[in-house]
Amino acid sequence: MEFHVPEVPQDLHPAACWRRAVTALDPAAHGGYAVIGDWLHAGDTVDLPADRLVITVDKATTGWKDGYRSGERYPVESATVTVYRIGQTDPVWQRHYKQATSAIGATTLKKLTALLEALPVPDGAPVVVNEVWRPNLKDGDCRWCGTHLSKRVGHTVGHGDDAQVEHYRQCPDRQLDPTSSDLGTCELCGVEVVFGQAQLVLLREGAGRWAVLHNREFGTKRMCEVAPVPSPAEQAKAAEARRAAEQAQREKEKAAQARKLQRAAERAAAKRAAAQAEQERVAGLATVKRTTENVYDKGLGNGRRARMDKHLDLLEDDTTTERWSVSVYYTSSGWNGEDYDPAEDEGGEWASKDVAHAHYKSLKWEPDPQPTRPSTAGGRCANCNGPGARHQRVDSSGIPGSVCDSCDRDDDFQLSFA
Repeated sequence: MEFHVPEVPQDLHPAACWRRAVTALDPAAHGGYAVIGDWLHAGDTVDLPADRLVITVDKATTGWKDGYRSGERYPVESATVTVYRIGQTDPVWQRHYKQATSAIGATTLKKLTALLEALPVPDGAPVVVNEVWRPNLKDGDCRWCGTHLSKRVGHTVGHGDDAQVEHYRQCPDRQLDPTSSDLGTCELCGVEVVFGQAQLVLLREGAGRWAVLHNREFGTKRMCEVAPVPSPAEQAKAAEARRAAEQAQREKEKAAQARKLQRAAERAAAKRAAAQAEQERVAGLATVKRTTENVYDKGLGNGRRARMDKHLDLLEDDTTTERWSVSVYYTSSGWNGEDYDPAEDEGGEWASKDVAHAHYKSLKWEPDPQPTRPSTAGGRCANCNGPGARHQRVDSSGIPGSVCDSCDRDDDFQLSFA
């Protein structure tokens, strides 16, 4: 029967408390040495035969005293002794002692003797069903997968010389060999696995074995537990179907784009034909009146601007036609001409708005040229006698000379070439 070994109370030191499954008593021994049986670890869940007796001793420090001869201080402890019977929920006997030295004394041994006579010890050693986790205080290799574990990374299993180290709960999964052509089948669903969807999982059965299982999804459940996983052949077929659907979609989009371009080309051809027909119609007709409307105007830099105008011409046959012109003019006076003086060979007039607009956009802004200060090749500076003299200056006495970039930043009264 499963029995949860009582844990050590929180305010007590674990080293001062112990648990044992009693098998017999040694009349020649004293104290705890008189109790013979199997040691149990607090917090473990063990499997014990029915009617087996378990004794627990919990010692608590209640004060301190000075040694009569040595003068050294030592703790004064009390103890609580509890006896359990496997198969019963409540203890069969419990006693609290003010002095721990009396815990396994005549009273406790007498009670244990009576219980052992009434309940013969059944055969069977305790089997640990669920061991409480104890951090490993030393480095060691995991007893299942062999991975080296540093201090406090895993937990300790067993006691004394039989103590071993293992990972908490589960050893880390391992990847399958990507170069292998046969990765095996999942042990849960029996479906052949593919790389990336399954891993090697260590099952803690017997001495431990590695098994192929699908990856986990949604926390603890694996892929095949959530939904059936298709076989590699089914996955390849589904992938081929997806590729065919994607190719069909691309062909459909390509055909739609071709139709769009075809319609655009037809509209452009119709527009060109209409413009050509209009140009032929008005070729021999004189313009009676022109109405001009400015559409665009932009700066080109260095005092230059460009404008695009729409002209509505009234012809001699009382019909109208549209013309489009682009011109470049200057807003500065002087060498480049007066305001609004058009530049030559940079404009024109067209019957098509698109042609005129394209010419208007081809005119780009250019920055104004920066004036440069005359300078000569580098020589010896007349002021500091350093290299790189490229600027012609006059010093405070009126003597001309060449100076470097550093001295050129000074005023004339600060320069001296003498």
